[in-house]
Order: sequence, then C-alpha cells, then structure tokens
Amino acid sequence: MKSKIAFALTALVGLAAPARAGEVAVIANPPTFITAVIFVGACACIAVCLQVLLLVRGGQLSRSWQWFLAGFAILAVSQLGIILHNFGALVIPSWFVPALLVLMAGTFFYGLYETKRALS
Repeated sequence: MKSKIAFALTALVGLAAPARAGEVAVIANPPTFITAVIFVGACACIAVCLQVLLLVRGGQLSRSWQWFLAGFAILAVSQLGIILHNFGALVIPSWFVPALLVLMAGTFFYGLYETKRALS
C-alpha cells in the first residue's frame, strides 16, 4: 500500500514538471494525451453506433442513432482538430473547438429527444 502511494506521489511530481518536448513529442503532454484518448474513444463509439444503426435498419430508433453517430463524429473531429493544432499541423481559431462541442451536445440532446419520442 505504501509503495502504491509513493509511486502515485512520484508520478504526480513528474507530471507537474514543465514539458520541454519538440513538436513531434507533444503527445506526451498530459492534456494532449487525454485528448488523444478521447479521440480514440469517440472513434470506438462511432464504430458501435454504426453496428447498432445496422441492427435497427430503418426502425423507429434509427433516427436517434443517426443523431448519436453524428454527435460522436463531431466529437472526433473536434478532438482531431485539437491534436493537429497542438502538433502545429493545423491552425484553427480559438472558438472553433468549443463551437463543435456545443454542436455535439445539441446532437446528443436531439438524439435523446428522438429516442424519448420513439419510445413513448
């Protein structure tokens, strides 16, 4: 137990040090790493949504799963934009990613609304 706590404290101290990496190694920066994990998760959710969408095949829940798929696609695009911006490969305005996240939240909300409407 004490070794786990000591390891956690050592890791926290190591993460608190400023990153002095080049542009290629920017993925080691914790916020960029978390963004990459979210991007991979969004891609996995897109794959699952496609599988579910193929299962419902034009049923009443098909429209709501299309909205969920669009929301995860928008999330993946926003996270990819952040990653490319951090690497210096893409210059995006500061309002672009938050606007995409608001659009993503709107598509998720509308997908939930469609699900409620189809199930009631």
